[in-house]
Amino acid sequence: MKLSMAAELGIRGILTLAEEHGQGPVPLEEICRRRDLPKEYVAKIFTSLTRAGLVDAVRGKGGGHFLAKPPEEITLLEVIEAIEGPLATNLCQHTPPRCQEVDCPVRPVWSEIQEQVRAILGSKHLSDFLPKAP
Repeated sequence: MKLSMAAELGIRGILTLAEEHGQGPVPLEEICRRRDLPKEYVAKIFTSLTRAGLVDAVRGKGGGHFLAKPPEEITLLEVIEAIEGPLATNLCQHTPPRCQEVDCPVRPVWSEIQEQVRAILGSKHLSDFLPKAP
């Protein structure tokens, strides 16, 4: 499984919002400056995160983006799927399956991998990646 560039940039950007959670909106320019991200691309990614209910935005002077819920309530799986759509490790894991072989002997292996990847990403919250207070 390989994450798209959009998912990787989205994770970096949303982690900036997690670091600033509760301190008001963070301008997109600031998010991009801190993580060395391309602004136009990140703006599109944040539109997907907003549609998914993970990020909110305030327009105008003093505006920017902020998390729609606490970092301990947002998982990496949610972020990735908000950007890329449902996670599928290969063709037979799509819903509906895009594989034509109904009795594929390898399908159980792909299913197990899919379940484990989803479980791991679903268990990791943005708060897990924030610096711990001394």
